[in-house]
This record gives sequence, C-alpha cells and structure tokens, in this order.
Amino acid sequence: MTDAFSALPSTFWIVAGPAIAAFLWLGIARGRFYLRFFQQEEYDGPRFLAWMGTNRAFDVTASLCLIAAFALLAGGDASGLPWLETLGAIFLPIGGLTGILRTRAYRNAKKPLIMTQRARRILNVYTVLADLLLLAGTAMVIYAYGRIPVFTGPAWAALLAVVWVQFLPFLLVLANALLSPAEKRVKAGFRAEAVEKLSRLNPTVIGITGSFGKTSTKHILGHILSAYAPTLMTPGSVNTEMGITRIIREKLTPDIRYFIVEMGAYGPGSIARLCRLAPPDTAIITAVGDAHYERFKSLAAVAQTKFELAEATFEKGGTVTVNRDGVPAYLLAEQTGRRQGHYQFVGQGPAPENDITLKDIVLTADGLCLHLMDGDEDITLDVPIYGRPQAGNIAAAAAAARRLGMPWAAIKAALKTMPQVKHRLDVTKTPDGIAIIDDAYNSNPIGFAAGLECLDALRKEGGRRILITPGMVELGERHDSEHERLGHLAAKHCDIIAVVTPERIPSFVDALADAGNSGAITVKSFTEQADAENWVRSTWGAGDAVLFENNLPDLYETKIRL
Repeated sequence: MTDAFSALPSTFWIVAGPAIAAFLWLGIARGRFYLRFFQQEEYDGPRFLAWMGTNRAFDVTASLCLIAAFALLAGGDASGLPWLETLGAIFLPIGGLTGILRTRAYRNAKKPLIMTQRARRILNVYTVLADLLLLAGTAMVIYAYGRIPVFTGPAWAALLAVVWVQFLPFLLVLANALLSPAEKRVKAGFRAEAVEKLSRLNPTVIGITGSFGKTSTKHILGHILSAYAPTLMTPGSVNTEMGITRIIREKLTPDIRYFIVEMGAYGPGSIARLCRLAPPDTAIITAVGDAHYERFKSLAAVAQTKFELAEATFEKGGTVTVNRDGVPAYLLAEQTGRRQGHYQFVGQGPAPENDITLKDIVLTADGLCLHLMDGDEDITLDVPIYGRPQAGNIAAAAAAARRLGMPWAAIKAALKTMPQVKHRLDVTKTPDGIAIIDDAYNSNPIGFAAGLECLDALRKEGGRRILITPGMVELGERHDSEHERLGHLAAKHCDIIAVVTPERIPSFVDALADAGNSGAITVKSFTEQADAENWVRSTWGAGDAVLFENNLPDLYETKIRL
C-alpha cells in the first residue's frame, strides 16, 4: 500500500481532500432530497424507483463534470501533458459542488420531508452506506494504481464517482430494506400495545372505507356523535396501520365511547389487516370507484378489498351502512351475496331498495339541503357544506348515527353546525365578494364534477367561474378517458381555466381546445401550481367563484433536473 501511495501522481493528492469532502457533502444532500420523495411514495422501493425513471430524476450535472474530469485526466496521462491532468483534477471537486448546488435548488417544497424516527433511521443507514462506498472506491483507486495496467488512478476515480452518484437513490432503497426487519419488530410492538389498549378500553369502533368520501364521512359522523357522547376519530387523512396504531396509543382514553377509524386500502388484504388491529362494531362503505385504480387494476379488486370491512364487521355481529349510489350495482350484488350479514342501505333509488332514501338534494349558496325518508318518517337536513356527492356522505353518516341510537332531532341539530371539511370542497367567502372553493386534497372524478357544479351555485351575478387544476392521479388506464370527460364538463362550467402541468393531462387540454379556441373560455397553462395561483389572484374580482381542484405533491409536479 505504501508503494501505491507513492506511485500516485501529485494531482491526485492535490484534489483528493477537497473532492472527498465535496462528495461526502453531496451524498448527505442527495440523501435528504431523495428521501422526501421516497417518503411521499410511502417508502415503497419499486414505486420510488419507477418515479425516478419516469421523471428522469437521476444526476446529470455532477456526472457530466466527472466524465469531463475522466476524459481530461486520462488524456493527460496518455499524452504526458500535465496541464490536462491539472484541469481534470480541478473538475473532480467541481463535480461534487455542482451536484450540491443543483440539489439545493429544490429546497423549497410544497410537501417537505417530515423527519420521523423512521426517516431518520433510513437516512442514517443510507449515509453510512454512501460514505463506506465512497471511501472504498477511493481505497480501490489507491490500491489498484500501478498494479492494474489500465487503471490510471485519478481518471478512474472520476469514473467511479459517476457510478457512485448514480447509485445514491438505490442506496436509499437498500437502507430501507436493511432496516425492514427491525422496523417490523418496532411496528409489531407498537401494534400489540394498541390492540391490548383498544381491547381493554372497549369503545364502539366504527370503521369507514371507500374509494372516496371516507374522510368527509368520518368528519361528518364524528361531528354528529360528538354531540351525543365522547368521540375520537383518526385525524386528517390518517388511515394506515401505523397511523391508527399511534392514535390508539396516544389519544384513546377511557371516557371515549365512539372511536371512528378511517381505513385506507393499498392493495388486497389491507382493509382486513386494519380490521384485525381495530375490529369494527359497525361500519360504513362510502364508494367503490376509480380513485387509486392504478394500484388495484380493476373495480372488482377495489370492491373485494373495500368489502373486507363488511366481513370483519359481521364477525362481531355489527351492521354495515352502504351508500348504494357509490357502488356499481353489479359489484354491490356480488359482494353482498358473498359476504352476507346485516346491511343498512342509503341512496337515491326506489324506497324498497334502501333503508333510508335520499329523496332530494338542493345545492344553494349556503350549502346543502337534503330530504330523506326513514320508513314513513320525513326528514329534512340543512348542512352548511358543499358538493352534491357530500349528500351521500351525510346520509350515510346520519344513518349510522341513527343505527347507534341517536335520535333524528339531535342529528339534525348537530348537522346545522357542521364545519366544512378542510380541503374538500371547503368554501370561503372573502370580504370583497369572492367565493373560494378549496378541493385541493386527493381529487377524484366525482368530486371534480361536484366542484364544477359549485362554481355555478357560488358565482354571483356578473362574476366569473375560475378553475385551477393539475388534474388527477392514480387513475391507471382511465387517466385519459376521465380527464377528457372532465375537460368537456369544465368547458361548460368555467369561464377561465388555469391548467397546471398540462403535459400530464393532454386529453383534458384537448377537450378544452374547441371551447377555448372559440373564445368561450380562457385557458392558461402553467408549470407550477404557485404560478397559476398567483396569476388567478391577480385577475379575480368581486362576484367570482374560484375552484382549486387538486394540488399535487412535489412527486407529481416538480420537474427534477439534477
């Protein structure tokens, strides 16, 4: 090894320290950068790497500098021109520094990295792997120089650095895989604590799932029941195993009578797994639809997974409330035939098909007015929230509350004070007469159409209907057809449309083209949501109604050019 040290040219030692320091720094910066997107993909390695490929998020700038360094160093060595070697040596630390600068250009994020304990563990293991790989490569260059004829130390150091830079995102996935056994043990311990605590405190557990509407239904039911008895619900969009586990461990107290659990489906068996964590006494299935179609590939697979909740509920002798309008009839017949038990149906169909019939829905500037029939009883519900699809969510929540023993008078009184559900057709009326409809979270085809209808209801005379949207995600093979359909619908309900990342939704843009070209609507395109919002705010005025339909995380919107 001593001979190897002395054999290396002086240029290697001039730049070795700064170059290694720069690349150690780059490794840390890139690790945090990639971890943000890995976290948004829920630490799913294949999905993260697919995102990397689709978005071409691999390094370019640093690699080009390093390739230039390789060419100059190799050329200098072959030609005996020391100035070429010196120039090439300078490019080594420059490669690391340019990589750092390109990474820092993406510091601002709509959804920043949340440094949870798990994220910290992944980053720490990744950093160790990246540093060891870098130092091992450096040691290999030192050892091989003079022993392997084709191995011209500094030049090959540059080439190995290119490989190292490109391999960094894979190291993040590897770090997660190495931690997986330990993570499973930690999760199992927390889960066991949650199961024991839930069994000991024994609240009435109400499970809610659906392709869409589950979060809104949870908030509506939570508001109704909290007027009747102490109620806890999983907050926001918490609907995963560890999210529910955390709420049980940290928030569930002996006085809680009702525990409402939103259950998210990420594949076959996922709802059943959540039901083993929090066995439901009663349940609501809001819908079976296109949301997350990309994960399931077919509506039949979606229905099969959603109705795992019914199976678990029937094991405890409970009742499952189903929004009949949200589930295709053939799938409903198939699943209720396969999983038999006590169902409570709500919907707009003929009364014999429903336990509670939704007779009429009126959308006004003040919210929704619903007319229900519960047997022979006529019920009117005034609810200050917006969107026609919310009618089914309200009816399902009210039906479940009634099934749990709450009288209609108390349900009606509670719904009159129902707060809007944040980011789900959440309407704000500004002092200067602008109605802002915030439907920024997890857009789906039905909710999108409902938002467009709200524009008509909330625009004042002389005002304009303005839409800002980047489109929807996770529609799989229905991506183009659904966006085309909604593009035609938007052209009928809007005067101004700001399209964010139009290249993602070409069928939507094409559907707007005819109306836009005729001058009936104004269509603007933007690469980033912030630019679209700034433009709209500069143009809106009194009487306008503005719909923010979806707001994609950086995973979908940010164009990575490293």
